Amino acid sequence: MLRATTQALARRSATFAGELWALAAVVGYTGSNLFGRAGVALGNPVAGPLLRDLPSFLLGLALLSRAGRYRQLVPGRSAFQGAKLVPFALSGAISVIGTFAFFFSLSIGGVNIAVPVLQTQLLWGALFGWLLLGERVLPRGVLGIAVTFAGLCVLAVGQSRGTPVSDAWFTALLLALVPAVAWGLSGVIWRRGQMQGVERATGMTVHYGTSVSLSLGFLVAAGQLGVYQAIGWESLASLVMSGICGGVIAAFAMFTAIKLLPAATVFVLNGLTPLLTALGGAWFLGEYVNPLMWAGIALTSLGVVVFQATKPVRVGAQDGAPGVPARGAPGAAAAPAPDPRPGRRRP
Repeated sequence: MLRATTQALARRSATFAGELWALAAVVGYTGSNLFGRAGVALGNPVAGPLLRDLPSFLLGLALLSRAGRYRQLVPGRSAFQGAKLVPFALSGAISVIGTFAFFFSLSIGGVNIAVPVLQTQLLWGALFGWLLLGERVLPRGVLGIAVTFAGLCVLAVGQSRGTPVSDAWFTALLLALVPAVAWGLSGVIWRRGQMQGVERATGMTVHYGTSVSLSLGFLVAAGQLGVYQAIGWESLASLVMSGICGGVIAAFAMFTAIKLLPAATVFVLNGLTPLLTALGGAWFLGEYVNPLMWAGIALTSLGVVVFQATKPVRVGAQDGAPGVPARGAPGAAAAPAPDPRPGRRRP
């Protein structure tokens, strides 16, 4: 009797701790979105992607070193993964396209347009998962998709009757679809790579190493490296914090939560990100939100929750990614994000 009681208390304690870590991930992704918006409000959006993904790349290197899996990246070693690393490089190349579009969307539309639209990456990921991996979407998942798109329609109508961040808010909405599709596809390719036996830390390092390299290459080719001096220290600090919140804090919290809770529960709680971001945008950034927009954001979050609650989730799949997840991220990234951007669910 005493042993059973002790075990029950231990399970409840682990569940409570897992819920706290999952909520910490929500706060991390929300902070990433808000700092990202603050960084591009007066700054150049091209400065964002490199700083968004760099902390995730450094985290991947740290995990790779601690896990002793670096041999999977060393040619000539028996553990070298070779061609199995290609999906992670491809997912990184695709995701960075979405990351650039995400920062431009944030710049002209604000968080209350970009972030709710970004949540559809889960739906695009389901579509690509069905096409590329043969994953099946349950009927109730279709209901979640319908509710999400209904929420986006309500959000658009509400914004058209309100005070937008700029007159180009609808362009921002369309731009936000680019990271949603790109990060959704990136997550599927990430899962395909993990199905071949590549360690998560290895995949994360290759994915973000590719995105960081391409972001840096673009800045060099476009003659934009000086952008970090031009945007001012406030914008620079905000973009650095955006990367740390999404790529380190949220990703670590998501990883930890998945160890303590079923992955589906963690991702359902992650559906709170758009609502918390909207609150933060209104309170800290002064972004306008009317009742109709609140209804649209809530419907979008509800649709994501319904979809995640009915969709089989593979532990270790990528989120936002930054956006993961991320990424959550963006977003983002299943973890580390649907990365967890990200964030994005970003790896």
